[in-house]
Amino acid sequence: MHKRVTIDILGHQYSVKTDGDEQYIQRIADYVNAKSREVMEATHTVTTLDLVMKVAINLADELFQERSRREALYRKVEEESRLMSQEISAHLEAEAPKS
Repeated sequence: MHKRVTIDILGHQYSVKTDGDEQYIQRIADYVNAKSREVMEATHTVTTLDLVMKVAINLADELFQERSRREALYRKVEEESRLMSQEISAHLEAEAPKS
């Protein structure tokens, strides 16, 4: 069931249609607000379009960095799993009775 949640971003009200948790949507709005204020203070941006673009670029950068960290972690887990599997196989072969 979809519901409408009203959020506030830098003093502007927006209605968001969601089937998710209202508190989750509010956490997203709070995060966007915080990033917007951070960009405004760092760049002294006052026009809405410039601010939106700078915030979008910052959020995309965070997303790409997080994806890169996640992919590196997946590769590490995959490599560690492969090494453990090899060690287990070697141990089992060494322990197996010789016929």
